[in-house]
Amino acid sequence: MAQEVIDDWMRDAKDLAKAEKELKIEHWVYITFEIRDENGNREVLHKIDLPRDMLERWRWLVEWRRAKLVCKYPRRKVTVYHCAYDKRTGLQTGFNFLLSKVASAKAQITKVERKIVEYIEYKTHNDLFFNPETDEQLLKANAKLEQKKKNYEEAYAILQAEITKYKQDNTMYKLFVGFKKLGEFKSISEAKQFADKCGETGVFNLIGHLYKDSWYVFEHLKPKEDKENNSNAD
Repeated sequence: MAQEVIDDWMRDAKDLAKAEKELKIEHWVYITFEIRDENGNREVLHKIDLPRDMLERWRWLVEWRRAKLVCKYPRRKVTVYHCAYDKRTGLQTGFNFLLSKVASAKAQITKVERKIVEYIEYKTHNDLFFNPETDEQLLKANAKLEQKKKNYEEAYAILQAEITKYKQDNTMYKLFVGFKKLGEFKSISEAKQFADKCGETGVFNLIGHLYKDSWYVFEHLKPKEDKENNSNAD
């Protein structure tokens, strides 16, 4: 059982790698070494940009650079941020980012197609009455495949629009709370001012060109006027 799970995981990983190759995704990592002031404003002290597959080999350099900066700023907290992105398009990669969603959708098509081929081969050799035109399981699988292809085409169209938009202007910052997009802003300060006043709570993510910042707003830290407005609305 455990071996079957491992085999399935390996096949899924290969499907994803194949999809990323077909989409010409070039995985890079943009690393920044930063300190913050009492207001949470970031100051970038150093930057490293390298292919993702070289990261482990050069991990010592990242640790050495951080140690050097800690010695230079002994009273400040030096934080290292990693931003995974696609070198070709400039779009960020990783869990829940559009580029990764498209690659995952493409990989799912490959997985379902493989399952269908395996099913047909098995039934052909083990079921004398097997008819691919009327087999219920096969019809369901084909319907599932068509839906996944549709999902991929829709996601791919959104991706192409995002790439075009990004190439025209990569200076905008996108603000999210959880998976909900709150808007796009011309500056970090503008986005954070909006976040402070929007009344939302939870995990905020601010994403820009080779930039990502995250913070959490608890319910009890919401501005007083927002709480009063919510109470009046109830």
